[in-house]
Amino acid sequence: MADLVKKYGGMVDALIEAHPTAARRMLLAGYYAKRVQLKRFPLKGLSPARNDLAVTSMDAVIAPLRHPEQAALVSIFTPCELLHTFGIHPMLAEAMSSYINGTKAESGFIAYAQACGLPETFCSYHKVLLGGILSDVIPKPQFILNTSLVCDANCLTFRKAAEHWQIPQFFIDVPYDSTEENIAYVETQLREFAAWLEEACGRKLDEEKLKEHVASGGRTMQALARCQELKKEKYLSNDLTDEMYEVFANHVLLGMPEVERFALQLEKDLAQAAPTKGIRILWMHTIPYYQEDLRALFNFSDRCQIIACDMNYDEYCEADPEKPFASMARRLVQDAFNGPAENRIRRSLEMCRRLDIDGVVYFCHWGCKQTLSSAQIVRHTMEEAGYPTLILDGDGCDADNMSNGQILTRMEAFLEMLEEKAGG
Repeated sequence: MADLVKKYGGMVDALIEAHPTAARRMLLAGYYAKRVQLKRFPLKGLSPARNDLAVTSMDAVIAPLRHPEQAALVSIFTPCELLHTFGIHPMLAEAMSSYINGTKAESGFIAYAQACGLPETFCSYHKVLLGGILSDVIPKPQFILNTSLVCDANCLTFRKAAEHWQIPQFFIDVPYDSTEENIAYVETQLREFAAWLEEACGRKLDEEKLKEHVASGGRTMQALARCQELKKEKYLSNDLTDEMYEVFANHVLLGMPEVERFALQLEKDLAQAAPTKGIRILWMHTIPYYQEDLRALFNFSDRCQIIACDMNYDEYCEADPEKPFASMARRLVQDAFNGPAENRIRRSLEMCRRLDIDGVVYFCHWGCKQTLSSAQIVRHTMEEAGYPTLILDGDGCDADNMSNGQILTRMEAFLEMLEEKAGG
């Protein structure tokens, strides 16, 4: 199967420059085929909730490619309840790149982006995305909506995309300090965006529908918080890709009924799961889910398991459906990824204690200044608190830029150390 996917990816790459529409159709055909497989032949090692979320996530990637005129390019932390209310599909930047990587076609998009002048050291998620945009394989959406949270590359990428597509870009500035004044400032921006959306879509905002999405998102986050508590005592088989799927549920699809159903079903699956076993890992930052040696170690493993990824528990704040704009603003301002690295570290340390974590893996993704600058602070803080930490350097989206042997050797050594500690 791996050889077949690699051949497929090579065929997509060969079409990028001269036949971008054909490359897009080929990607879509592959995604439709994968959706059929996920729906009809769910993975036996995954629970019902996680199999359902795999299908929902695939739908979220297909929709903006299939209907770009009803789509918006967004960043991971963008509150999308307004988009759901207007029937606009969020095109999640990092997810689009990850799914292209899943087809083993990322090298062609990276090469195209670098030929257009992007530096080799630029984040590979954004090189893949911009390769798709500049080549016109990724179709022009209606507009772009992004926030200032975390990623500097986001701002550069979305500006470049807006210039290339000649479409509007709406930017939400999120101040660092968690104050009521700053929440009100972000709320004002969201209200301005809603007014712009009304004009762009030619219809008024259905405030009751928006309240329903915000209420559903609040219930989803409450259920996911209960799931985290259950994970302390339970073992529910999973694979590396699950955490990528949960990025959709916790972020851009938050407020959708299918995501609420996922959260409630996951809670049931965990309640019925077996007692915990094996080494329990907390993963920080993106996961190179395509890396075969890591997959062999973690997928459906009794020996070790990624219990949680910090990108999926960044905030569980209360939502007030009667104040939808304030609720979305509060979630942005209070997000653990907003502000200095200490906020994110503090949140991860809290999860280590709640989930009885044995060790932490901090993935330093190639081109990400945020992870590079905070790596040693993370390790010092975690180890001082009693949680051994592995700093793992690699590339979350470019398979050609990953040292597979070194990754496996270091991870194996780390797991052996954790096993010795647990046994002693």
